[in-house]
Amino acid sequence: MHDQLTAALRELEAPFRTLVDDSGWAHASMEGLVLDLGRWFEADPRTRFAPQIAFSVAASEAGRTTGGLYVEGYAWIDGRAQAAAWCAVGDRVGYGPRAEAYLGVPLAPQFCRRVQQRNGTAAVLLSKHPKLLPLLQNGLPRGAVLPGGEV
Repeated sequence: MHDQLTAALRELEAPFRTLVDDSGWAHASMEGLVLDLGRWFEADPRTRFAPQIAFSVAASEAGRTTGGLYVEGYAWIDGRAQAAAWCAVGDRVGYGPRAEAYLGVPLAPQFCRRVQQRNGTAAVLLSKHPKLLPLLQNGLPRGAVLPGGEV
């Protein structure tokens, strides 16, 4: 499923890639950002599955879980890539949507709070808010991405 998720994200990114290749932007789209910086996560028997994708609930779970990471990215659900968030512990999905593959960026809590307060959204990277364009142009600031998952 990793290959299918990667291919779907590349297909979604393709129209933007040609627009920014010569512009010097760090990422063509949020799909591209996740492809560039994302890490793989796996569900296991301890994973608690959410009935729906809820960015705010994943953030709350990460805050309550020892070693919890808030991760935003894409999950392979019902044969397609869907924007999602989950709580991870290491490379394991602790709480999140039921999916066959997870590719996401583990985000620092301070970075999340700053973006959420500025934009008024629960999602940090995947809200499609216009104020996120500088992150595509310049890349994520130092310290925004935490270790976790598998490259």
